[in-house]
Amino acid sequence: MKTPTVASLKRVNVENLTNLGAERLAEILVQAAASRPDLKRRLRMELAAEQGADHLVLEIDRRVASLEASRSKVSWRKRASFVGDLDILRSLIAERLAALDPTLALDRMWAFMELARRLGLRVRDRDGALAEIFARGAGDIGELAVGFDPMQVASTLVEALARDPNSWIDWLPRLTATAPRPVLKAALALLPVRVGAVPGWGELTRALADAVGDAAAYRATFSPNALRDPSAAAEVAQRLLAAGDVEEAGRLLSAAQAAGLAARGQPIAPDFGWESAWIDYLEQSGQGEAAQDARWSSFERTLSAERARAFTQRLPDFEDVEAESRAFAYAAAHADVEKALAFLVGWPALPEAARLIAARGDEIKVGAETAELWARRLQARQPAAAHSLLRKAAAAAFRRRDFATCDRLTAEAEAINGT
Repeated sequence: MKTPTVASLKRVNVENLTNLGAERLAEILVQAAASRPDLKRRLRMELAAEQGADHLVLEIDRRVASLEASRSKVSWRKRASFVGDLDILRSLIAERLAALDPTLALDRMWAFMELARRLGLRVRDRDGALAEIFARGAGDIGELAVGFDPMQVASTLVEALARDPNSWIDWLPRLTATAPRPVLKAALALLPVRVGAVPGWGELTRALADAVGDAAAYRATFSPNALRDPSAAAEVAQRLLAAGDVEEAGRLLSAAQAAGLAARGQPIAPDFGWESAWIDYLEQSGQGEAAQDARWSSFERTLSAERARAFTQRLPDFEDVEAESRAFAYAAAHADVEKALAFLVGWPALPEAARLIAARGDEIKVGAETAELWARRLQARQPAAAHSLLRKAAAAAFRRRDFATCDRLTAEAEAINGT
């Protein structure tokens, strides 16, 4: 066995600190807590937990009340420690108190979530660290709800949604990922009948409907007029398809298409999301050949790699290779050379991309960042194309008098030449 080094024995870890002994560690903690109110509070809560749930609840309630009453702003210097302290409070409820008394823990976690609006006024949350604490709290509630009466938990949830719908729109996915399905179904049933529903109700309902796979409830959040919009129709149709209601999905998509045609008087390019749902409908309704035709037609219009891959993946061996070559040739001749190059580089079809740069280089007008990204992908196997692309972007930067960018791109191009 390897002998520990002096340096390793001085590392602050559980093993080394254990070797100090309980008495010495206690002395150090008491000294540190004298100048650290957050540490002192944590130690007091841990000691209370050792005495039982009732004692820990008193400490938690005292801290929650203090946070509710305070109006002072949290400075940027103290923000990190404040957020860390708040997360410790959350974990004490969700873990320590839950192990002692799940009922008290669930009740206090609801109270903890109510702090969000108050604290949002005191803390500038530019990086989202504060919001993340409450998102974790929502997930904790889902886990704590196991074993409780679903209707009771759902009722409390719906009231919480009504008080702060904007925040819960962000938090709800964490709760639906952990909460028992009966709780979510009960909440979904309560939402439409609650008196005084608020803005955001539809989005919250859709999140719950998705969580339990209720396509009808999802659809009910849209008015008949809203479903005339292709993107809204596509959203609902995808849920209907997932639920196995293929025929109704097709009717909904067809109606939205017809409504758009009637409004405009002439056909236009379909919405990409609507088209995706329509292709899925064709596939599920046994119209595989029509679905393939729709995929290829969509690719020709958009140069979407997603469409091209979906098309080629459904072809037998050798035919898929031929279809790829056909897609590359179509892209190379496309009127929009930047879109064509994006498709070829992204596929990746680097030899074809290099040939396109050589043949139509004068048409290419991409920004510096895009040129650098594509050049990095081309550099290893198509260095001449990468060099040419960077030089063209450098020339464009020079013409707009952005000399710093011009110099950077030129240096990158020459570095490729030197390799």
